[in-house]
Amino acid sequence: MQQEYAIIDIETTGRSAKGQKVTEIAIIIHDGEKVIDEYQTLVNPETSIPYSITQLTGIYDEMVMHSPKFYEIAKRVYEMTEGRTFVAHNVAFDYGVLKGEFASLGGDFERNKLCTVKLSRKLLPGHASYSLGKLCTDLGIPINGRHRAYGDAEATAKLMDILLSKAEAMGVEDLSTESLANLPKIPPLLALSTYTKLPTETGVYYIYNDQQALVYVGKANNIRQRMLSHFNDKSRKERSMFAVTADIQYQITGSELIALLHESDEIKKHQPQFNHALKQTRITHGLYAYETQSGLIQLSIGKLQVGSMAIMTYGKLSQAKSYLENAVMNYQLCPKYCGLEKTNGPCFASHIKKCNGVCCNKESIEDYNARVEEMLSDIMIRQEDFFIQEPGRSDDEIAIVQIKQGEYIGYGYVPAANQNEAHEGYETFITPKTNTPDAQRIILGYLKKSKSKTPEKEIK
Repeated sequence: MQQEYAIIDIETTGRSAKGQKVTEIAIIIHDGEKVIDEYQTLVNPETSIPYSITQLTGIYDEMVMHSPKFYEIAKRVYEMTEGRTFVAHNVAFDYGVLKGEFASLGGDFERNKLCTVKLSRKLLPGHASYSLGKLCTDLGIPINGRHRAYGDAEATAKLMDILLSKAEAMGVEDLSTESLANLPKIPPLLALSTYTKLPTETGVYYIYNDQQALVYVGKANNIRQRMLSHFNDKSRKERSMFAVTADIQYQITGSELIALLHESDEIKKHQPQFNHALKQTRITHGLYAYETQSGLIQLSIGKLQVGSMAIMTYGKLSQAKSYLENAVMNYQLCPKYCGLEKTNGPCFASHIKKCNGVCCNKESIEDYNARVEEMLSDIMIRQEDFFIQEPGRSDDEIAIVQIKQGEYIGYGYVPAANQNEAHEGYETFITPKTNTPDAQRIILGYLKKSKSKTPEKEIK
């Protein structure tokens, strides 16, 4: 049987639900598709109507003097609402007053309730106000008689039409208060069904606007949960993205590392509106290392040139210098042999004990080089050939990322039938990728994190 709704508005002798008497009631029966019955009447409250209420509703004592008392309409109200969901805009008020009226007659009044204020907040987010008057103005719903029972009930019924259509489009079947409380906050242009179908696995997700333009690319260990955090974020950027989100697509990777690498590639490729940190920037300078005739490892910053093997790259000279200055401090390196100080004698740092004195023969080249190599190992993938093994997209495959002599080659997935300890044939499953500075940074950071969290992690 199709759900039916008793859409109700009442006018009363006061502004709170407790102890108030009904002065007017309107009931509109809706079968989920259309209005099928109506009832309205003024009601004699058997008490005087305060002047402030008359100013609001236009209902005064003489107007209701010959109208039926509540006990005379109670049977009609009870029967029209029986077996139907009690609907009102701020249902706690209307329901509370009617429950009190029935209690004064010695009767019980229990109905399933639905509040169009709460439902509107869930299904129609983004309005400045959810009062009936302002919401109806926003939605183009006319109110013929504001603060009169039938005018407000009729407007609520038209609002209910919009809400039912929206619920159907979003795939919402249960409009109960309990169910609504569990509904996530969804962008106004996004179907709820799109959100509920999102996976909880690791992968890359793509957010589109209503013109199917890609506006954001992200990575997540739990795609559905990550989207919810986007929706609940109050920052200006996230609010702007929330307003235009109309569709979400995704690609499962299984591996968090592959998700990070693929996210970086996709952002550079598509340059989405709301992605900033990973957008392609112009690389101008690099950090270089070379060995002098005496065997000392010297560092320097220079402009990028074709064929040059920079250890790290930067978009600005100032960024490169800032990094190297921090490295000099953190690893007690010599500014002179890092190209930061030009002098024929010992560096200034050696005079204030910030350099151990390799520049004035107070420290051996071997000891100095050990610290340089420590620094380089922290910013470079080890110069070997190996595969990083990760969980696949399903239990019958593994994900692999290939490294050759410290360079990122690409990634792929190896089916169970092709897995072996010697990694024979693994290269055939690799999709080639570009060895970018971002890819190097992502892989190095991931290797460090994996080593600290799970030292036994299989990396071959």
